[in-house]
Amino acid sequence: MKRFVYINDESYQNDYCDNQISNTKYTLWNFLPKNLWEQFRRFMNQYFLLIACLQLWSLITPVNPASTWGPLIVIFAVSATKEAWDDYNRYISDKQANEKKVWIVKNGARKHIQAQDIRVGNIVWIRENEEVPCDLVLTGTSEPQGICHVETAALDGEIDLKTRVIPTTCVGLDSEQLHKIKGVIECPIPDKDIRRFDANIRLFPPFIDNDICPLTINNTLLQSCYLRNTEWACGVAVYTAMRLSWG
Repeated sequence: MKRFVYINDESYQNDYCDNQISNTKYTLWNFLPKNLWEQFRRFMNQYFLLIACLQLWSLITPVNPASTWGPLIVIFAVSATKEAWDDYNRYISDKQANEKKVWIVKNGARKHIQAQDIRVGNIVWIRENEEVPCDLVLTGTSEPQGICHVETAALDGEIDLKTRVIPTTCVGLDSEQLHKIKGVIECPIPDKDIRRFDANIRLFPPFIDNDICPLTINNTLLQSCYLRNTEWACGVAVYTAMRLSWG
């Protein structure tokens, strides 16, 4: 299956999800039942619960049920508290990422929005040392050679900077033209392979005469990478909300 991303065209931007991310496991409404379900899926917890229930039957055991139920409830409460705290921290991290300010192109001019409001097809501008907010196809950089450098440690653990290049069809476009380009990117649906990207881009006139240009992973900036040693770069959002490696 293929995905068609129309560059800088608002009429197609609602075809795909926005860029809001969520890594939380629970909500206020489902925390108690879901957490209990998670805990009682473990065999040892099921065993101790069975023993505690049997101790409620005085004909079977003369032991005070509180001696078993008390520690069991404490253990479950501690585990639930830890899960709630971890999930709250994930919520805070998601909130910070979603509300981070980014630059996109709207009506031919750059505009500040929150990262969660990025839509597929938006042209996103990134400055040096900023995190890439979603998966982009690179269209321009501050370097005359049309390259930029990215740190991908958050994705693959590699600390060496990687070089990314703009597609040949975008070579020679100045900053003003990069605000106005129109075209279409034909790319695969999101998958888990962060080392491969087989796609193509076609810019509409007057920028180029409808030539189709192939794209590879070297023409992309993936979410969670950082732009390094490059003043700025820009690209078209092709996958939002979840990076290429997660679909």
